[in-house]
Amino acid sequence: MIKVDRSEVPKPSALDKKNRSGKTETERAIEHYTSPTFDGTTNFEFKIYSDTEVKDALIKLFKEKCAYCESTFLHVYSGDVEHFRPKGEIEEANPHKKPGYYWLAADWDNLLLSCRNCNQKLSHSMYGIGTKKTMGKMNQFPLSDVTKYVRKHDNVNGIKDEEPYRLLLNPCIDNPEDHLEYGDEGVIRPKKDEDGNESVKAKKSIDIYVLQRMYLVQSREKKLIEIQAQIQRVKEATENYNDTIGSPDTTKKFYFERILKREMEGLKKFLNPEEEYVGMARQVVGDFLMVNFGISV
Repeated sequence: MIKVDRSEVPKPSALDKKNRSGKTETERAIEHYTSPTFDGTTNFEFKIYSDTEVKDALIKLFKEKCAYCESTFLHVYSGDVEHFRPKGEIEEANPHKKPGYYWLAADWDNLLLSCRNCNQKLSHSMYGIGTKKTMGKMNQFPLSDVTKYVRKHDNVNGIKDEEPYRLLLNPCIDNPEDHLEYGDEGVIRPKKDEDGNESVKAKKSIDIYVLQRMYLVQSREKKLIEIQAQIQRVKEATENYNDTIGSPDTTKKFYFERILKREMEGLKKFLNPEEEYVGMARQVVGDFLMVNFGISV
């Protein structure tokens, strides 16, 4: 997971589309859930978030990758328009799970692009665990204090009152690289602070977004192997170039300099935002470049 600047893509105009009565879907949803006749069970049918313009904007914003796991998937699945704060119900809320954040169902800031493995409740083989588990975000939105949920659209401070208690990483608000780190074999884990305490947001996000599912770990490991192989090529190119320093053979020096430049460019390609698992690449490649060349990424 990496930080994404939502301002790079304008809010889709479809989200403010009005019906024949001149009302947006958000206005109609608010009317539905605040009506004196609302019995607490009747659901509002949200539609506008699934508009093609909205999906296309999210695909562009998240570089055709899942906002949570950074996997590319559009070649096999069209993707989910994910509500960071769930629209229908809040799984952890007690006693009333419904409604969810109905006034945010068409809010651009609440929408992300997700693969089905992160977003939907599915059976997963987990890394390091023999049995399968049914996991996925869906309507989960945990807070550190369950009494702090904002349940109405007209809360004076909006959802800001919840933010200090939010336990899930949002790539458009947080910098996930401050919370997550990667180990051998593509394993993801919470970072520790100076006192040795693991990031609580990282732990909860890894669990709810299922970021330790076996096939995802294997995919990250494959990318890690590619990165490590390219690092080795850079090391060899650096040694060859260094051996030419002080040599009168300028042709040989120029030749190995070109090779080193080419291999460095190959390494830096892993850092392109369009690539899969850039969060992991920034850690691995960044550490290598800083230690060996004093380059910060």
